[in-house]
Amino acid sequence: MAGANFDLTDDKKILNINSPKNRVGGPYKVVYKDLKERWVIIAMDWDNEPRLGIRWFWGNGGNPFSSAYPIWLVVPPSLSKSMLAGLSITHKLSSKIDDFLSGKLKGRDL
Repeated sequence: MAGANFDLTDDKKILNINSPKNRVGGPYKVVYKDLKERWVIIAMDWDNEPRLGIRWFWGNGGNPFSSAYPIWLVVPPSLSKSMLAGLSITHKLSSKIDDFLSGKLKGRDL
């Protein structure tokens, strides 16, 4: 399902993980993915607030996983900037994600 056999080269499939639907908006953009270690960071809304989410794609269902559905671990806002600073992403993308997280840019505009 969303574990070791999940195709991480297809961003559309990654962005289709949107459970629980009553709390997740988007996800809008794959911010970073590590194909070797099999983890992904995305931009999403959580309870209508812009957030980063992270997920590992290993084993049968990946992690986190709840009630038979793959879900995203919501990154606390206080960790988002330091997490972004540690990623090999372009300045342009980093700026867009900063604008999204600060509410200056809507997820659909990413």
